[in-house]
Amino acid sequence: MLEKFAGNDTIVLVVEDEETTRDLVTRLLTAMGAAEVLIAEEGSQALRLVCERHPHIVISDVEMKPVDGLALLGGIRGSMDPQVSSIPVVMFTSTQQGEVAKRAKELGVNGFLVKPFNPKGFSTHIRDVLEKKSFLIPPGSKK
Repeated sequence: MLEKFAGNDTIVLVVEDEETTRDLVTRLLTAMGAAEVLIAEEGSQALRLVCERHPHIVISDVEMKPVDGLALLGGIRGSMDPQVSSIPVVMFTSTQQGEVAKRAKELGVNGFLVKPFNPKGFSTHIRDVLEKKSFLIPPGSKK
């Protein structure tokens, strides 16, 4: 059984260039009760959506072109807007590349999943990251 989001207002941004994976993740998030799942196929499109829509969480592939997931993560963490820079980011990839994981951690990734992932583990991990998010947002700010 999938974990459910705590509220019914959760907005998630999925950043994935592979249609099959993007559709699977979207279906999982919808089954978890996401109010809205935003889609981007690469990092620059995703960064624009993050700044416009302020999703509650970003789930991004690492390997995309022309702008990859690490560049997207750097753009989010480098934002001057605390509502953008504090958005939790979970990254996934098809390989366990030590350098990629190390760089993602240096940039402030909130979680890391290796494809293929099982639906139960995916939903539990995403819920855990969102529950910890409250510690990332400065007191008094609205999200």
